[in-house]
Amino acid sequence: MPNITLIGAGSASFSLSLIRDVIVTEGLAGSRMTLVDINEERLNVAATLANRYRDEAKADLTFSATTDRKKGLEGADFVICAVKIGGYGPLEKEREIAEAHGYYRGIGDRVSCYYGGVGAYHQLRFLMDLARDMEAICPDAYLIQTANPVFEATNIVTRCTKLKAVGVCHGHWGYRAIARTLGLDLEDVGVLMAGFNHHVWMMRFMYKGEDAYPLIDKWIEEESEEFWRDGEYAEEMAPGVIDTYRLYGCFPVGDAVRCATPWWHHTNFEAKKKWFGKTGGFDSQIGWTNYLDGKPKAFEKMQRLANDPDVVLTEELPLKAGDEQHIKIIDAIANDKQKLLELNIPNNGCIKGIPDDVLVEIPVVVSGGGFQGVMVGDFPARVMHNVMIPRWVRMENILEAFLTGDRRPLVLSLMDDGRTRSYEQAKGLIDLLLDQPWNEEAAKHYRW
Repeated sequence: MPNITLIGAGSASFSLSLIRDVIVTEGLAGSRMTLVDINEERLNVAATLANRYRDEAKADLTFSATTDRKKGLEGADFVICAVKIGGYGPLEKEREIAEAHGYYRGIGDRVSCYYGGVGAYHQLRFLMDLARDMEAICPDAYLIQTANPVFEATNIVTRCTKLKAVGVCHGHWGYRAIARTLGLDLEDVGVLMAGFNHHVWMMRFMYKGEDAYPLIDKWIEEESEEFWRDGEYAEEMAPGVIDTYRLYGCFPVGDAVRCATPWWHHTNFEAKKKWFGKTGGFDSQIGWTNYLDGKPKAFEKMQRLANDPDVVLTEELPLKAGDEQHIKIIDAIANDKQKLLELNIPNNGCIKGIPDDVLVEIPVVVSGGGFQGVMVGDFPARVMHNVMIPRWVRMENILEAFLTGDRRPLVLSLMDDGRTRSYEQAKGLIDLLLDQPWNEEAAKHYRW
């Protein structure tokens, strides 16, 4: 049975949910899981919860825990990477610096943490170090990349190594909120979603075998204004999303609600409130602060659960499979069960007009033979020209900068930001961000 290594296991709630999914997957009984994290306190919490949960469930699952990444990779068949280097503190400082230079809420895909800091240097460096270790220690293992930036990070691995790598996200489930708002039974809804990670579009939307896009149009015409009246609503159906649909002729899903909507929806807090409700949406100073505040609270809860032997963990987290796809991938490959999942793999002709080696998020058939993308075909022209191609180019600039150590691609990417008024503004900001103490290594890497 498979040996599964989780890198970044100190995110105890995420680790426990994956363990739950292994336990409830019948074909993975007898698996071994290795939990890896450099933070020993967090790792111990995760390991304590893992063993107690396993014992409560009476599951056939073996655990080990280590702070030594190379040791944790020994014998691995599947490696799940959920690492965020440096935490959120430096990222928030970078956001403050960028705001002082005219970039409200920072630079990047609306939420700057998607990149992991300027140029994504720390995330990309870590992932390439991990990939090289895997090539040396477990070259036949699959890498399941789930830490942002999934687009750039998985792309660099598939291009620069021989590893079998796949990117995983859950934004595609956003279609459910659309269906619920329209009052549709999810069992009768069918969708085809495709794009890049955080830039996924609902190419087809079906209800009981019929095109359901007219139902969206009818809702916009008859119900949307009342739905938006109090400023509190599902972000998936916000005015900014509807405006994007009208502009591009296709509906954004999941993180695309923020990342693929036009930049002028995000110029300041007033704009965000206009397009995403009275709190400005998930990545406004209100929404994002609430998210960050929840991080330590979530870990404190995990600590309390780990320290209280009287808590029944299987009541806190019932033994029912979740929506995350990581364990579904492992089950499909290890047991040669065909599953249709929404994953990030090299295009290889699935979306017309995108090079074969560019990662796309599409329906993928997973089995013992690996990954086979579903043919999507043409994208709507306005989506391709105004969103997909610019996002693809931004990815290429980030990877060129990382692979060559040249700052110029980072500045050129920033020149395409609608808030940039001059080359000097963009160059000055990149230089200043790299001059921060936490970016000392990045500054040595990115040269003029």
